[in-house]
Amino acid sequence: MKMVSAQQSTAVPPLASARALPARLVRSLEENGTLVIVVAAFGIVMLAALRHALVVDGWLALVSGREIAQHGLPSHDTLAVWTHGDRWVDQQWLAQLLLYWLSRAGGVKLVLLVHAALASGALAAAAVLARRLGGSARATTWVCLPVLVAYYPESAVLRPQTFAYPLFVAVLWLLATDARSPSRRVYATLPIIVLWANLHGSVLLGAALVSLAGVVHVIEGLRRAQRSLSLSGLVLALAPWPCVLASPYAVHLPAYYHQILVGGNFSHFVTEWAPTTLTIATAPVYLLVLAGIWLLGRAGSRVSTFEKLALVAASLLAFQAVRNTAWFGLVALALLPVLVDGVRRPAAEPRGLNRLLATAVLAGLLIAAVGVAFKSESWFTADFPTPAAQAVTAAAGPNGNVFAMSSYGDWLLWSQPGLRGRVAFDARFELLTPGQVKTLGAFQSRIGEWMKAVHGYRVIVLDRVRDGALRTALQRSGTVRTVRVDGDVVVLRRVD
Repeated sequence: MKMVSAQQSTAVPPLASARALPARLVRSLEENGTLVIVVAAFGIVMLAALRHALVVDGWLALVSGREIAQHGLPSHDTLAVWTHGDRWVDQQWLAQLLLYWLSRAGGVKLVLLVHAALASGALAAAAVLARRLGGSARATTWVCLPVLVAYYPESAVLRPQTFAYPLFVAVLWLLATDARSPSRRVYATLPIIVLWANLHGSVLLGAALVSLAGVVHVIEGLRRAQRSLSLSGLVLALAPWPCVLASPYAVHLPAYYHQILVGGNFSHFVTEWAPTTLTIATAPVYLLVLAGIWLLGRAGSRVSTFEKLALVAASLLAFQAVRNTAWFGLVALALLPVLVDGVRRPAAEPRGLNRLLATAVLAGLLIAAVGVAFKSESWFTADFPTPAAQAVTAAAGPNGNVFAMSSYGDWLLWSQPGLRGRVAFDARFELLTPGQVKTLGAFQSRIGEWMKAVHGYRVIVLDRVRDGALRTALQRSGTVRTVRVDGDVVVLRRVD
């Protein structure tokens, strides 16, 4: 009886354990209130922006996911006229299939809500990592503000890349914590890379980070007195690259990545592939890079060698292409706060005010999520009016082909399945030959024999704003007539 009593006296009563959770939550809000406010506010903005989050990459992902679900993994293209029969290496097949399954379960609305949760969750995880690495709540908040501007433009758009954001933070988390306190948990980066390799091509960034950490391990091992070769370092340096090829398209992936990284000419058509130049929108990126360099010079001893190199590499990538600014933002948010604390003393947090304001903003986030969840499907697709898509199908007839600019090709394929194989091209620019890219460029710029691009196409679909001059030139040629203008979608039919 006494032994039972002793055991019972040392056990934690379930009621006391339940009461401890709210206490920890309150304490966390008091300590991190300003940071919670900023991250939750970002989540609210993401939810409000979902009305415009579904654009060309999202439509392409949904179309491709449906293609996989109905016809299996593709090897050759059957969706577009220009690329019909060409080899199609659908590297991000798993992300596309997941997005399609989500659309089957809850429509486009569910797809976009999951997208907002993943993108916002990755940002929150990077902020938590900053705190775990020693950054104060106030320093993390200050860094988070410019990071939001750098991260938002890319993360706000639905695409397979959405699945990669939390994986990127997970890899960075494992590597950064391992650099400070080595653990076998770092090997979890390898299965993450395998999963990532079937979700999005940014897996190359994850593999490069793991390989960089491995190289640092090897060099530091050789620099020690015993000059031992680090086995774990060798594994981390080499193993990620075979993991990148863990895909049904393994044999064709090297050529695919070469085409995407150095063989394509996408910057002429997709602005996010162009280098990051200094504008009002990109000024926070420049600020973070310059601040990061200065902070490394002043307080670099507070971070590991791997963290220094990761920050420098991410900075260089951010300048290489606009689309890389999101990755840099996540790295900066995780690694810069501890450096900020190295040059200034962390401020005392107003605990009571933090708790009050953070609770209010979190409540606002919950209300926003519920409000957006009750929106109709049409609210999320307002930029792509269904009557315009139906007008395209009617004007094309049962056999006519459609020349749609890249903004609308995949939307038409998704909303009008009967157009499968009858749209000139879509957003998969990597499938286009250099000659086709030149033809498209000539058509958009109205250079030379630019009208040859639309010969044989019964319907032409343009954007009212971006293609205004092109629309005027087509109408002046007397070869087309306007069928419908709905929002920004302009539907033209060739005059017989």
